[in-house]
Amino acid sequence: MTDKEELRDEIPSYAYISLARRGMEKISLDQCFLKNCDNDSSELLEPFKKEEFEDDKKKITKIHIKCKKCEGTFILKLENVKSVAKSTKEIEEEPLSMGLVFALDEEGNNLGHIGYF
Repeated sequence: MTDKEELRDEIPSYAYISLARRGMEKISLDQCFLKNCDNDSSELLEPFKKEEFEDDKKKITKIHIKCKKCEGTFILKLENVKSVAKSTKEIEEEPLSMGLVFALDEEGNNLGHIGYF
């Protein structure tokens, strides 16, 4: 596998958006999140760089992606909050974690919260 394929494998296929009391909606992360770009083809997205940061509370992975349709670059920020809640069933069980997905522009400015993974 090439590095680009390995990077693509690290990106969840979908994120879930909360619809308030109406549940969750699944959206594909195989799309460009830059303003004015409607690319939803994974063939036109090229992940090229990964950064990782971790502390006791969360792990952050930033994957830089080039869109071949709009020629722009954006960053998917995957934030895994390690301990959202303790298990109510087993004392020894790992605490529940939660993944959040954000889109950032090339300079790292937050374009918005996409959803949960």
